[in-house]
Amino acid sequence: MDLLHNVIVGTLLIFVVRVFSVTLSTIRLLIMGRANKLAVSGIAFVEALTFALTFGVVASDLTNLWFLMSYCGGFAGGTWVGTMLEERIARGFESVNIVSTGKSLPIAEAIRAAGYGATRTTGEGSTGTVGLIYVVARRKDIPTIIGIANDIDPKAFITVESTRSVQRGWMGIGRS
Repeated sequence: MDLLHNVIVGTLLIFVVRVFSVTLSTIRLLIMGRANKLAVSGIAFVEALTFALTFGVVASDLTNLWFLMSYCGGFAGGTWVGTMLEERIARGFESVNIVSTGKSLPIAEAIRAAGYGATRTTGEGSTGTVGLIYVVARRKDIPTIIGIANDIDPKAFITVESTRSVQRGWMGIGRS
């Protein structure tokens, strides 16, 4: 009974610590360019420590399938928790670039009507003149902006890029 208890406790402990470690990794990556270097380094230290402890236990006996599966499951669980956390936080800004043939004005107007800033200009594509719309918005608002563009022009070419820093401009800050 003692052996079974040790396996159950060990399996759960490895799983929980691994979930915690991978979630920390996600947080560290999210704040790396935006937070205090000391805080990021501290998170990296704890992340490495939890990795070393769990990996050490698992690597000491690779025939223990319970420990091996809990380690792998903890990694998957931590990835899931980290992804959910990242979606909830969704801090920072992204740039959306929309290229549309013939529908750039209605797209820009609809984006503006939704409370976002949009800059429109023209460019030359492979088939002639195209409209270019540039939008910088909070990360959590990007799906809405893409939805607006797709509703008006399902053939629009859309790219989204991470934006490290924003100064001035119309961001629609203050909307709920």
